[in-house]
Amino acid sequence: MEKQKFQIMDSQVIINLTGDLQGELAAQIREAILSYIDKGYSTFQLDFSNVDGINSTGLGMLVNIQKRAFQNGGDVMIHGLTGIVKAAFERTRLTRAFNIFEDQHAIV
Repeated sequence: MEKQKFQIMDSQVIINLTGDLQGELAAQIREAILSYIDKGYSTFQLDFSNVDGINSTGLGMLVNIQKRAFQNGGDVMIHGLTGIVKAAFERTRLTRAFNIFEDQHAIV
């Protein structure tokens, strides 16, 4: 998971994701994000611009962390969706469930 970059900015956790979000990688990211929630953070920006693929495990992880963030008064914002990853979000209608932006600058 060393390629994933986590940084805190203005009480939000910004995460630059890379690779295929499935299996063990999705589980590791989930645990890392849940540890931030346990520390009191509840708003997350996920940068998908370097994500090559995602499967049901990765999508399920996102739904799970969004639910936990909402329970703590926060949100999960996603930007940088492209190609097959964007198609997976559209096919599963998760584009309706998440706040999705073109890029980080579009997040207000």
